[in-house]
Amino acid sequence: MKASAYLSWAFLLSPIWAAPAANPCDIRSTDTSFTDYAYVYFTGEGTSNGEQIYMAVSNNNDPTQWTTLKNGQPFLTSNVGTKGIRDPSLIAAPDRSKFWIIATDLKVNGLPGGWSNTDMQTKGSKSIVVWETTDLKTWSGPRLAKVSPDNAGMTWAPDAIWDPERNAYMVYWTSSVLSTGNGISAGWKILRCYTNDFVTFTAAEEYLVGYGMDVTITAGDNGAYYMITKNGPNGLIQENVSYNGLSGQWKKVSENIGQGDLPSGEGPLIFRDNKDSNKWHLWIDNNTKGTGYMPFETTDIATGHYTKTQNYKLPANPRHGYVIPM
Repeated sequence: MKASAYLSWAFLLSPIWAAPAANPCDIRSTDTSFTDYAYVYFTGEGTSNGEQIYMAVSNNNDPTQWTTLKNGQPFLTSNVGTKGIRDPSLIAAPDRSKFWIIATDLKVNGLPGGWSNTDMQTKGSKSIVVWETTDLKTWSGPRLAKVSPDNAGMTWAPDAIWDPERNAYMVYWTSSVLSTGNGISAGWKILRCYTNDFVTFTAAEEYLVGYGMDVTITAGDNGAYYMITKNGPNGLIQENVSYNGLSGQWKKVSENIGQGDLPSGEGPLIFRDNKDSNKWHLWIDNNTKGTGYMPFETTDIATGHYTKTQNYKLPANPRHGYVIPM
């Protein structure tokens, strides 16, 4: 039976959100106490309020069926920086005592020239937008947190993962570094920094070069980390793996993920199934068609082979975002 919007809202505020994750290195890992999923996203630049935080909850632990909260209106809005956000990530503390939303500080709607305006890549925000909560009901923020160096052109698609080697969250994002300085050479980069509270951050450093953009990383089994990124041929999605930690050597597993189903894609998100620990869900934003996410799945993430999910119904205009268990 499909959950109603009321029931989904009740699930959102229930104590199960505080249930401990099975693996402190992977806030999205499987756990028998998880009964649903939460999805945060934006809906695009086509409307004046599309570049804000939207939220949906899955129906009956089924990641192919969703109910939007607040009747499909923005769940949170930004009044800082550009007063718009894109690419939100929902980050849970290892013990799930706190949650943060971090997002790109960018509003394309109303920007002269839209995407043809290169200022967004050369004079863009050096900050991410941050919200914080302990119960997913009462949020503090939004606030700006400067993470990019002054020689960076923008700060896009921020994400974070708990790094057990540093005992801190590794925050990482896409940036065009305009000139060499601050210990970072010029060029298209994935930058990173570390934080324990999303208030204070270490200085940005170069993390990845040659891995495209819109990077997201998840912890798998047996010490593996999987990096999903918009990179490689045909503007599609690539999977890489590291068996030596988040700062280890990355090896390409597969590329052209989505070929035959998508002309190109961006903003990938990945999450583990709550009921089947071997199953993983990969969503790819069909940005060229403007239709939002198309879901794919695999029962063997180590192969990097994904097939399109059948019979799904995502929220309206589901753009780049993040899914976690609840």
